[in-house]
Amino acid sequence: MSVEGFNYDNVLIRLLNRVGDVMILSVLFVLTSLPLITIGASITALYYTTMKSLEIEDGYIAKFYFKSFKENFKQSTIIWLISVLVLFVLGFDVYFWYYQWKHGTMGQAGQAMTIVSIIILSVAIMVVMYVFPLQAKFDNSIKVQFRNAFLLSIKYFPTTLLLALISAIIVWGFYYQFALCFIGFILFGFGVAGYVYGFFMLKCFKPFLQPKRAVEDEGDFHLQDEEADEIDEEDDTDKEQSEDEDDTVEEATAEPQGEEETQEPEED
Repeated sequence: MSVEGFNYDNVLIRLLNRVGDVMILSVLFVLTSLPLITIGASITALYYTTMKSLEIEDGYIAKFYFKSFKENFKQSTIIWLISVLVLFVLGFDVYFWYYQWKHGTMGQAGQAMTIVSIIILSVAIMVVMYVFPLQAKFDNSIKVQFRNAFLLSIKYFPTTLLLALISAIIVWGFYYQFALCFIGFILFGFGVAGYVYGFFMLKCFKPFLQPKRAVEDEGDFHLQDEEADEIDEEDDTDKEQSEDEDDTVEEATAEPQGEEETQEPEED
């Protein structure tokens, strides 16, 4: 509580602790992302740590980070490689059709294909924005993670637009002040972005983290499928019916207790 009248649980101390967590997260993210191929696992670990910290306000930042980095390394890396490949192909597609529109002979057809390509690329970016938080929070296959990412990006479209706007501002900052933003993100930026994005992702995931839709396993929540929910509901119904039958049998077979007490035989 306090030492010699000083309160260590006040707002200032908590704020300083959070600043320290942000710095630790930023440095950890940069160090674990240097091989480049590990960026997917680093993003997942960043989301896992920030969402965990926002939920329980715990200070074990490094412990949470490396726990997620290790457990999600394989699947997060595959998701990262798929995402990079898809975004690269779609980005090249936009460039190709835009070039054909401005410098080629396709005219209006090139313009239409450019618009279609931009829309498809935008949808892909939306999916990538959600897939790593999902990987950090839910235990599903890669296919299911991408599918859920697409559905959530549409369901929470206003949040998706807000996060896309924040991302655009960050990209704009790097474009005009690369050196300043680079240093700032190494020290604080990645941690701040992780907490901001993690906050909004928790809001989106909240309906799926209710007791009826989730199973707690050492503090982590894993989304159940509909079949599992139906089985659980059937088991609960059977259990209730069985309890009712047992109560009926007990009432029917119960004998009235006598008021006289049985005396024990006396020893001679």
